[in-house]
Amino acid sequence: MRVLDLLVADVVDEAPDAVAVTGDLTNLGLEGEFLPAALFLGRLGPPEKVAAIPGNHDAYVRNVAGAPARVWGAHMSGDDGRVGFPYVRRHGLVALIGLSSAVPTYPLAATGEVGAIQRDALGPLLRSLKDEGFFRIVLVHHPVAEDGTPWLRRLRDAAELREIIAREGAELVLHGHNHEPARAAIPGPDGEVPVIAVPSCSTGLLSHEPLAAYNLYQVSGEAGRWECECVTRGFTREGDIKETDRFKVA
Repeated sequence: MRVLDLLVADVVDEAPDAVAVTGDLTNLGLEGEFLPAALFLGRLGPPEKVAAIPGNHDAYVRNVAGAPARVWGAHMSGDDGRVGFPYVRRHGLVALIGLSSAVPTYPLAATGEVGAIQRDALGPLLRSLKDEGFFRIVLVHHPVAEDGTPWLRRLRDAAELREIIAREGAELVLHGHNHEPARAAIPGPDGEVPVIAVPSCSTGLLSHEPLAAYNLYQVSGEAGRWECECVTRGFTREGDIKETDRFKVA
């Protein structure tokens, strides 16, 4: 929790226009874990600035499957105030499109699925947001690219999701799930669409996993001439937080 506290403080100091949290806010998805997770979201900023989606850890317990929407609904609603997926939030030049791939699974499995209802809605949303001139960022917990994710951790309808983005386009896809930084790409109608992930935001120095970090994205330009730079800030082996990477996304 000390690692998480320090990273949250660093995010707040950077004062981003909006924050996107890509799931796994709880450990086992038990009822008692959802309120502390809501407090964590609140520390990042007010609900209108902090968008969240659930991860597989948030859906492990089938009889509390509605808890994310019930407890975190203010962070899982769109500009229209409706709680549900997909939702859209517009911030300046950027539109965040939140999807849920969190579904209950058998023990020891961590697969996800967006499902037909969300997929059917996604295409028209992406098309409409392109017409509005937004830089479209899709949020989904499980990896979308063909990146070698183990079978029991995969997004079961990743191919279908890739087909939608290949047809309608997006400027960026953000995901979580694997607890490690990742940069990949999937086809879009006008070229490759970057797919980016960060480590867990609570991984400390004693873990075998990559240290806690987050990404800051700066978007400028306009449709057809977008520019996006990513700055990674995270822990070093010395225990401080600083910029650890910087690269062009678009």
